[in-house]
Amino acid sequence: MKAAPIPENEASRQAALDQYEILDTLPEQCYDDITTLMSQVCDVPISLVGLIDNERNWLKSHKGVELSESPRMISFCGHAIVSGEPVFVVENARLDPRFADNPLVCEHGVVGYAGAPLIDRNGFALGTLCVFHVEPLKLSEEQLNSLASMSRQVMTLLERHLRERKLQRATDELEARNAQLNSFVGSVSHDILGPVTSIAALLEVIEEDVEDTELRDDLERVRQSSLTLRGYVDDLLSHYVEGDGDVDSQVGIQLGRLFESMEMLVMNDNRTTLVFPDTAATVHTHRAVLLQVLVNLVANAIKYSPDIGARVEIGFSELSGCYEFSVSDNGPGIPSEQQASIFELFHAGPSTGRDGKKSTGIGLATVRRLLDQVDGQIRLSSAPGQGCRFTFTLPKTRPDMTIQALAA
Repeated sequence: MKAAPIPENEASRQAALDQYEILDTLPEQCYDDITTLMSQVCDVPISLVGLIDNERNWLKSHKGVELSESPRMISFCGHAIVSGEPVFVVENARLDPRFADNPLVCEHGVVGYAGAPLIDRNGFALGTLCVFHVEPLKLSEEQLNSLASMSRQVMTLLERHLRERKLQRATDELEARNAQLNSFVGSVSHDILGPVTSIAALLEVIEEDVEDTELRDDLERVRQSSLTLRGYVDDLLSHYVEGDGDVDSQVGIQLGRLFESMEMLVMNDNRTTLVFPDTAATVHTHRAVLLQVLVNLVANAIKYSPDIGARVEIGFSELSGCYEFSVSDNGPGIPSEQQASIFELFHAGPSTGRDGKKSTGIGLATVRRLLDQVDGQIRLSSAPGQGCRFTFTLPKTRPDMTIQALAA
């Protein structure tokens, strides 16, 4: 018996096989369908998808035998992968000196064999799609072509398996990073709560000792802003710690009150006219996301507004499956060539704000990420000298639908 030869590029071939992470996986119907089909096409009792591992021929699919693997040194497939032939054929192993005393022939009655190598995109032969017979095997040209053709389909399945494994690893890594980010944001938000609460309490104490009515009113406005900020941070904690933001969407959001809270949060310096829609609408959507996106867009609009005559206008409309909000300003606008990258992380435009500082490029990227998380969308309409209009949508989430989703 001639043992199955080892390819000269065996180390590279084995590495190519290993990257598929297919060895010792469970049976799959898609592979079994191919071996069943080839058994019928070639009119043979046995058909296999075999992969040549270090010391074994491991069978991903086996039709007609119960074995899941066999020693590599006695395998016919070990010869097939180095043959260089589209289909390696042994018509009668009993008459072939390479196989006459092979245990597969002497003990298991194998006589005929035909194997089409499984060639990957880099030319490495990973194994074979093969058929065995207990009688001499003479395949027609059509049968040989079918065997070669279906070997390519096996490789297509292996490539799909490889892509799925890579996608799963990428997904797992992304989920891990998102979990770390959510944990970080949650920790930061939690750390902010203490000082904000202390500020509000301290202002309340100071107010009691202040006799100047105007100063007391100013202190009260600052205290209310602190309390509003605390509520905002509470919403952020709920959104990030709970994960999907569905909990806060069970409660109707009164837009009038939301806009009042937002006006305190953006800390308008009275040089900008803020215009809110006159609406008493109550919406069901992701409150933390809505408030964070609006605050970010409005604060950004104020920052880049002109010193005189600045105007920022918030719009709202209810569509069939979502709510649509807009934030418009009369600032310098954004050139068309920069609009495609305005939502990219750390992208900062050439303009500077009223404080003389440039953007960090984080705010709009955060807005896009938040909306992506809840299947929202955002678009920009702008031109130099004509201001900006950011329009975004948030899906409607009815309380009963949310509760059903959480219970599912």
